[in-house]
Order: sequence, then structure tokens, then C-alpha cells
Amino acid sequence: MSQLFKGAALFVGGALVGAAAALLLTPKTGEEVRKEIADLADEVKKNAQEYCEQAKQHLNEAKQHLEKKAKEA
Repeated sequence: MSQLFKGAALFVGGALVGAAAALLLTPKTGEEVRKEIADLADEVKKNAQEYCEQAKQHLNEAKQHLEKKAKEA
């Protein structure tokens, strides 16, 4: 399970670093930069919510599997 969390953390971290570099290196107006930041924040939030839902599903499946094995023992 920790591999899953590490992968997600690396993905989010990489996305943030890439977005920050793009914002700093591209000449744009303040309004355009603020919009891009807001859009990026929305995307990160959506990805985090999806990741959390997937993690919940995996944990519930693992819980059910362990409960079944415990009853069999």
C-alpha cells in the first residue's frame, strides 16, 4: 500500500514542479497566470479526490479479504 501512496505523492509533486516552471518561464499577464493557477488547483483537487476514492476501494477490498481469511482460520 505504501507504494501506492509514494507514487501518488511523486505524481502530485512532479505536476506542481512542472506547473511552477511553466508559470515562471512563460511571459503572461497577471490575469492569465492567476487563471492558470486556479485551473491547476482545480485539476490537482480533482486528481486527489479520484486518488482518494481509489485508495478507499483498495482498502475496502483488502479489509474484506482479511475478514474472509480470519473467518476461515
